[in-house]
Amino acid sequence: MTKNGSNARKAKIRNSAARNGKTYRQAARDIDDRAEIKAAIRAMAHSPEALADERDSYLSEMLTADLPETVKVCLYVLADRLGTGTYTDTRGVRCTTSELAAETGLDVEATCLSLYLAQAHGWVTPFHDDEARLTIPGEDIDMYRDFLDRQKRVVATPEVYGPLQEKVTAQTTAVLAEREAWRRIWRGL
Repeated sequence: MTKNGSNARKAKIRNSAARNGKTYRQAARDIDDRAEIKAAIRAMAHSPEALADERDSYLSEMLTADLPETVKVCLYVLADRLGTGTYTDTRGVRCTTSELAAETGLDVEATCLSLYLAQAHGWVTPFHDDEARLTIPGEDIDMYRDFLDRQKRVVATPEVYGPLQEKVTAQTTAVLAEREAWRRIWRGL
């Protein structure tokens, strides 16, 4: 590290100054101000009250779900780590598999399998660099459906979309007819 900071930081400041037509000091001040703002936002989002509310909300959904007890125990322990992820996401958690196994009392392999099952059910994202995000299955469906409904231009190439849509419709009709036929057979037995 150099006297006034890292070479990478200096390069970032020089690039920012050149892009925005500012002096080196102005660019450095802007970068420092943005860093302070990010830190303040993270502090507000990660206040004990906000994290407690987020944890309670997550647990109220997870504890009533139809999940094996080992999965619930793993997710319960992870819920205590809300906000420990790198990013400002309050549902971000940082934890190694061995730490989770030690905190739950489970075997490491059972811990991994429980996490895989939780991922398959949508209660946690896959772990990357010992970080994941706790999620509630289906919580974002309405948001993304609304985004899609507001989309102005949905179909970019009608020549490609049209035939595919017809295939999907035909296959849906065939599957529903097959299910109905099987229902009639089972009712007749």
